[in-house]
Amino acid sequence: MVVPLLSMWFFGNLYEQIVWNPQLLADPRPGSLVGVFAAGSPVYYYLPWGPLAVVLAVVTRAPRPALACLAVSVAMKILLVTQVNPVFRDPAVTRDVVHAHAVLWAFGNGVVLIAVAAAILLVQRARRGVTRDGRPSATPERPS
Repeated sequence: MVVPLLSMWFFGNLYEQIVWNPQLLADPRPGSLVGVFAAGSPVYYYLPWGPLAVVLAVVTRAPRPALACLAVSVAMKILLVTQVNPVFRDPAVTRDVVHAHAVLWAFGNGVVLIAVAAAILLVQRARRGVTRDGRPSATPERPS
């Protein structure tokens, strides 16, 4: 169940990266982002799926490198949502400020994409029972 939930989180971030952020970079209008709980808000896509995936990864004892990737992605997303995201809702900022924050969002979200993709691959690799050197292990881990 961990991989499908992480995949939802990954594809939500991918959508932001290839659809929403390029629109914001092309037309950085202050105050253009919908409210946190308004229709179309990404909060409905991430909650509860992202946090649930991270909790399940911990509970099902995902490999430590996968958990480290998830820690990076959670930390980066918290920074983006709390520090960068509010600027997009502020109608008083300039277009240049919105554009600069959209660039920050693109790079930060790219880090999240890479970290979540790596976590998915590491969890799947552990399920198949592949050792660090790429050889099959004698006892594959149980599926999560």
